[in-house]
Amino acid sequence: MTMTNTKIVKTFLAGFNNPEQLPESIALLADNYKFKDPIVEYQSKEEFLVAAQELGKILTGVDIINIAENGEWVAVLYNFKSDIKGLENNFGSEWFRLENGLIQESQLVYDATEWRKVFAQMTN
Repeated sequence: MTMTNTKIVKTFLAGFNNPEQLPESIALLADNYKFKDPIVEYQSKEEFLVAAQELGKILTGVDIINIAENGEWVAVLYNFKSDIKGLENNFGSEWFRLENGLIQESQLVYDATEWRKVFAQMTN
């Protein structure tokens, strides 16, 4: 059964809510997956996964608020949660481009003001 682009993105994001679903989520990323947000940019699935393992230690889930699909693009408005005091709820919009049933790239937009401090501590 072929999944719609919206279903692929929902399945990918579900892995952030349930660690048991993470392998299924990761399988939906193309090897040359590109990710960009206000702080970082990754040029491959491998680079993204290294960072995602670190983020997995502080992120506690993703709640989708709204989702829209237009051709190869899927836009998602969601609340990503963390266990960091003051950053428990974070609203972001992520745009995903899919091709041949795989996520090729995504760009996440959110207020990174306080997150810059968290990332600085993680790299020190």
